Amino acid sequence: MSLYRRFTTLALAPGYPVSPFVLSRSLHPHHSYTTMSDARGPPRGAFRGRGRGRGGGRGGRGGGALNPHRIQHNQAQAQQQQPVAATGGDVEMNGWDDTPLPSGAATPTTNGKASHLSDVTFDSLKGTVDDRVLKNVKFSNMTTVQAATLSHALAGKDVLAQAKTGTGKTVAFLLPAIQRLLSLPRPPQKGNVSVLVLSPTRELALQIEAEANILLQGLSAFIGVQHVVGGTNMSSEQRRLKTDRCDILIATPGRLQDHLENSNLAPKFAGLEILVLDEADRMLDMGFRREIEKIKTYLPDRRQKPRQMLLFSATYPESVVQVADVLPDHAFVNTIPEAEQNTHRHVPQDYQLAPMQDLLPLTLLHILAERKRNPGAAKIIVFFPTARSTGLAAEVFTAIKGADIGRVWEIHSRKSQSQRTKASDEFRACSEGVLFSSDVAARGVDFPNVTLVVQTGLPSSSDQYIHRLGRTARAGAAGRGLLLLADWESSFLGLPGIKALPLKPLESAESINAGLPQARSLVSGVMARNVSAESKAQAYQAALGYYNSSTIKFGGKDKMVAVMNRYAKEALEYQDEQGGTIPPLLAKTVGKMGLKGTPGLNIVRELGSSGGGGGGGGGGGGRGGGGGGGGRGGRGGRGGGGGGGRGGGDSGTGPARRGRGDSRARPF
Repeated sequence: MSLYRRFTTLALAPGYPVSPFVLSRSLHPHHSYTTMSDARGPPRGAFRGRGRGRGGGRGGRGGGALNPHRIQHNQAQAQQQQPVAATGGDVEMNGWDDTPLPSGAATPTTNGKASHLSDVTFDSLKGTVDDRVLKNVKFSNMTTVQAATLSHALAGKDVLAQAKTGTGKTVAFLLPAIQRLLSLPRPPQKGNVSVLVLSPTRELALQIEAEANILLQGLSAFIGVQHVVGGTNMSSEQRRLKTDRCDILIATPGRLQDHLENSNLAPKFAGLEILVLDEADRMLDMGFRREIEKIKTYLPDRRQKPRQMLLFSATYPESVVQVADVLPDHAFVNTIPEAEQNTHRHVPQDYQLAPMQDLLPLTLLHILAERKRNPGAAKIIVFFPTARSTGLAAEVFTAIKGADIGRVWEIHSRKSQSQRTKASDEFRACSEGVLFSSDVAARGVDFPNVTLVVQTGLPSSSDQYIHRLGRTARAGAAGRGLLLLADWESSFLGLPGIKALPLKPLESAESINAGLPQARSLVSGVMARNVSAESKAQAYQAALGYYNSSTIKFGGKDKMVAVMNRYAKEALEYQDEQGGTIPPLLAKTVGKMGLKGTPGLNIVRELGSSGGGGGGGGGGGGRGGGGGGGGRGGRGGRGGGGGGGRGGGDSGTGPARRGRGDSRARPF
C-alpha cells in the first residue's frame, strides 16, 4: 500500500479545508528573445586526476575518477520521472566557489497575450522618427508605456517612468536614443559613446542590445551597439571598444566601473547625449548604488555638456529619486494601475514560524493544501532567498514520489536563459502547477491567475516581500500570500514596512503542523537519496553569504556561522565521506564574504573530488604487468593507489609512480 494511502486526512481551520497529503492520482513586450548565458558548471574533466602506471611496456595517463558528488547528482537526476522545465547564472563558477547572487536577475519578455497595448500607432511618429527606424518596428500599436513616454523623450525631456518589466519600455528609450543620434548635425565620432544604458543584469543588457540591433537594421554602418557586462572576458571587451563603433553602450554597473577604472574608457563619454537607467529600483536593490554614483563622476558635468536622462523603474522609493539626477522640468509618467501598485494592502497574508529544518516540509504541506483548496486551478509560486536554495528545493520536490504536487518548474540565475524563458512561458500558460523561483520572477513578470505566493525563508527587504507578493491577485483575480520563516528570522516581522501590512499569524498552523512527521520523512528521504553533497554545499555557501549581509541581528559573525552550520546539518542533512557536517569553503570565498578569522568554518585549499585519478595502464604483454600508480586527485586532494592486473586502474601510458595522499581535501 502506498505510504500516502496510510496518511490520515487532517481537517484544517474553517476556510482552509484540505488534506495535507493528496493521494497519488524584442521589440514588442510579447516577443521572446533567447540570450547567451555565461554560467557554466565545472569544466569537463575538472574532477579527474592523473595516474601513471608501469607494466611491461609504457603505460599511460589514468582516466581519473569522477567526483562522487557529481556521480551521485547525475544519478539523482536520472531517477527523476517528471521533467522539470528548468530555467543562467550571472557569475562564472569554478567548482563550488560560488558567492550567492543578489536578488533580481532579469527575465526577458516572452510570448503571451498583449495586455498593455494602446490605441496609439507607430505610424503617428512619421515625420518625428526616421523612416528607416520605423520600418524596423514590426508592430502597429504602441504599448501603454511607449505611448505615454515617447512624446516626452523624443522632445528631449528627462523622463521618469514607472513601468513594469514586459511592457515595452526598452523601445521607449531606444527609439528616442537612436533618433537623437540620427538628428545630430554630424555623425558621432567613431569610438565615442553617445548613449549609455545601465542595466541590472547581464541577461537584460544582452536583450536590450538584441532589440537595438533590430531597430538599427540597415543603419549599423552609422550607429554601433556594444555591451560590457559581468561574467564575460574583459580583455575581449576592451579590444571591441577600441576597434568597433560604440555609439550605444549597454552595461552592467560593476563591469562598467571596472572599465572606467582600468581601461581608460572615460574619454569616450565626452560627447554623451543620453543616460538611461533601466530597472533602476532593481539595480539599487542589488546594491549597485555606489557603482552608479561612481560611474556618474566619470561622465561629463551636465552643466557643461547637457544630456538627457531616461529612467525606468517599477517602484519609486526615495533611493531611486535620489539617484535620478533629473532636471526640474522632467516628465513623470506612471503606467502601473493603482490596484496593481497596492496589491500588498488588500491581499490576504499569513505567516508561520518554524524550526529551519521544517521549512521545506511545511512548504510541501502548503502546496498540497492549496491544490486541495483549488483543484485544477492551484497556481503557486514559491520564492527562496538564493538561486542555490531554489534549485535544491526544486530538486527535492521533483524527486518526491506519491504526493500529488503537480508539475514543477524552476527559474533562477543558475539556469540558462533559454531554459528560463521556456519555463516562464509554460508556467504562464498552465492552469495549475508550482514555480520555484529566486527573485528572478519577483518583479514585473506577469503570470496570470497565481493563487498562492509562498516566501520560504527571509526576503531581502520589505520592498522585496511586497514585490514577490505582487505576483498574485493581479487584475482583480483572487490570491493570497504566505510567509514561512525560521524562528530566528522573526525579527523581519518587526520591520516598519512589514508591520504596516495586514500580515497575520496563520490560523490553521496547528492543523498544518499535524502533517509534519510524514512531510519530514519524505523530504529527509529525498535529501539522503537524491540530493548530492555538492548541491547541499553550494546551498550552504549561498546561504552563508546571504545571511551575512542580511538585516538579521545574530549577535556576531561567529553566531551567524553557527546558525548556518546547523542549517547544513539539520535542514540540508549534509555529510561528507569522513562524516563531517560542515561543508568546505575556499579561503578566497571566505575572504570575499568578510568572514576571515571567523570560527566554525571549514576552510580548505581545494574543492571537488574526494577520490584520486585511476592508475596508469599496464603494458608489456598486453594484459598488464605492474599495477597502475595512484592518480593525482582532481581538485579535492591526492588519489590513492591504482589497481593491478590488466593495466592497473584506468588505461593509459607513462612511467609508474606511486599515488600519494589520502584523497581528502586538506584543511589549513
